[in-house]
Amino acid sequence: MSKTMVADFVSNSSLYVYENDDLLKVIEHMKKFNIDNISVVSEDFLLVSQLKRENVKEYIKKNFFVFGNIFDSLKNIKVKDIINKSTMPLVFYPETQAEHAFSVMKYLNNKYAPVVKTPLDKKVIGFIWLNDKYKQAKKA
Repeated sequence: MSKTMVADFVSNSSLYVYENDDLLKVIEHMKKFNIDNISVVSEDFLLVSQLKRENVKEYIKKNFFVFGNIFDSLKNIKVKDIINKSTMPLVFYPETQAEHAFSVMKYLNNKYAPVVKTPLDKKVIGFIWLNDKYKQAKKA
């Protein structure tokens, strides 16, 4: 697998939310994909930050004096209002060796990671999943 690059594993998944999405969408995506963090992108798919489940829980606990029912409240809270733009997720580039990427992901216990064009251009082109490594090994 040493000659295989991350680009060989990139898939288009909706493992992201937009800055203007609401907190309910974040929770729904985390549940749907069984993930503990989610990438946050701008409207032009530039990687902005990541949002962790623990941060969502903490925000809800601290701010749950909000009006009405919980679903309405979650729909009124925008992702951009609670993210820390200095918190970037683990990212890879298409030319990264897949073996190295999967090793880092396994060590950090990341189920997935965004793949961006270049270090300077943080445009998300897709995602890789840790379980892709095992699917590829079974094919070989």
